[in-house]
Amino acid sequence: FPAAMGAQAAFPGRLVLCIAGDGSIQMNMQEMATAVVHKLPVKIIILNNRFHGMVRQWQDLFYEGRYASSDLETTPDFVKLAEAYGAVGLRASKPSEIDAVLKEAIAVNKPVIVDVPTYRYENVYPMIPAGGCNHEMILEDPPALRNKQSGAGQVTPKDSDTILTA
Repeated sequence: FPAAMGAQAAFPGRLVLCIAGDGSIQMNMQEMATAVVHKLPVKIIILNNRFHGMVRQWQDLFYEGRYASSDLETTPDFVKLAEAYGAVGLRASKPSEIDAVLKEAIAVNKPVIVDVPTYRYENVYPMIPAGGCNHEMILEDPPALRNKQSGAGQVTPKDSDTILTA
């Protein structure tokens, strides 16, 4: 988010998008005040899975799913949080809403947060394991992890409200 603000300040006439997870955006959320004060119309799309997603992915792949401080369980209402800062808050709650919500965000000449609820166990690939080399790159979930995350015993009630999944 701060890097996107810097890009927006350097190129005020350009569209700047910041795509981040809910965990990472909360690490610098206070900078929304700076974006509002300096009228930086950066657009922040939050992929909201209620986890520190990359940490959770490592914990699933290398530590048998022993989650330590990665499950956020609850996150703030990012729409209300944006509004509290004087920015615009939007949410895409269904796939059919994404295009319209993004167009609305782009049309606004203010900082905007777009909250996009996502499946909690979505992983990001490719990735290289710690201490690994490029030829050891992991390209997809291993079969054991795919079976674990198929939903049996893993889905929370909030997952029924998500719109993005593999």
